[in-house]
Amino acid sequence: MLPGVELQQLEEPQVVRYTLGQKFGWHGDALPKEMLEPGGSDGGQRVGTLLVYLNDVENGGATVFRDLGLDGAPLKVQPKKGRALLFFPSDNGGRPDGRTGHQAEPALGEKWICQ
Repeated sequence: MLPGVELQQLEEPQVVRYTLGQKFGWHGDALPKEMLEPGGSDGGQRVGTLLVYLNDVENGGATVFRDLGLDGAPLKVQPKKGRALLFFPSDNGGRPDGRTGHQAEPALGEKWICQ
């Protein structure tokens, strides 16, 4: 358990396989507050995202954050077996943090993640 996080806020882990050329386009992991179900029976806002890379991907397949890099360059995280990426798509008030919008670049080989 995580401090301050209720059991119903946790999601089941998912293992995802990307095949040659597959990608996941630009998206955010938090919903606008008005889209959340009143009463929180849907688990509420996503407060954190943890991606664990299960294999090395030599070319392509990076997770890219266009608004979190330095000097206008996007932040790119290349998949390496055992590497974990943790980020927080909403603030303490449950408002989405637009800077955490990201995408998965096309994999130039097989890519496995757990999230």
